[in-house]
Amino acid sequence: MSSVLNFASTPDYLDMLASQLDSKGVVCIEDAVRPESLARWQRQLDRLVDEQGLRYFSLIQPWKETGSAFAEIATDPNFRTLLVGLTERGHQVNAMTSDIYNVLRVVAGPNGRQKSFMFHYDASVITVLVPLRIPEGAADEAGDLIAYPNRRPIRRSSVVNALEKLWYQNPVARHYMSARINNRKDDRQIYRLKAGNVYLFWGYRTLHANLACRPHSLRATLLFHHGDPHDGSLVTRAIRWSRRIRESRNLRKEAV
Repeated sequence: MSSVLNFASTPDYLDMLASQLDSKGVVCIEDAVRPESLARWQRQLDRLVDEQGLRYFSLIQPWKETGSAFAEIATDPNFRTLLVGLTERGHQVNAMTSDIYNVLRVVAGPNGRQKSFMFHYDASVITVLVPLRIPEGAADEAGDLIAYPNRRPIRRSSVVNALEKLWYQNPVARHYMSARINNRKDDRQIYRLKAGNVYLFWGYRTLHANLACRPHSLRATLLFHHGDPHDGSLVTRAIRWSRRIRESRNLRKEAV
């Protein structure tokens, strides 16, 4: 069975990616997804948008839903080798036993700008971002990724990690960061997104968010997180549980 990716996750290739993640921060693999696979994922996305309406919503672990087209990438051995290999190179955890944490995030409709500048650190070693649909226009209209890579080390304490996340994930910090970005002098921290590409970064160590989207546009990304530095701590599980509850309240019952 052929991979959904246009590259092979060989040890040498993973070594190169890990080195680039350390030095560059965010790595873009252009045209990484096979067109036929991307088309299937976009069709499932369109069905979900039809059910939910053109508005913000997100699905937690959509690849585990019965009949999900997104399972095609999550179960692909080549993709799993990518996740495990980079997790091992990014931090000494038991990568083989780490589960995939997958989120489909859709920013659409009139509230596209309300879901921007929500800076955070991920709970996982590696984050893989797969754009499905990205609006046309300038970076500030297309919801492009903005990232400050490798800003912190992996913490020994899950409590310290949680406190750092709270420091940035609040309205005051969001207001400060959005003002700073809106007054920026260059776009060095902005990464243009394109469907079919794959973007990698050390999620735990990278402060990141998305820029604003043009009202009534559609921005949809698949996010894959892998490798828990705190090995399933109560704090990490509580954060993910609260997010699942919060996002489920925003879903219509007929969603897949």
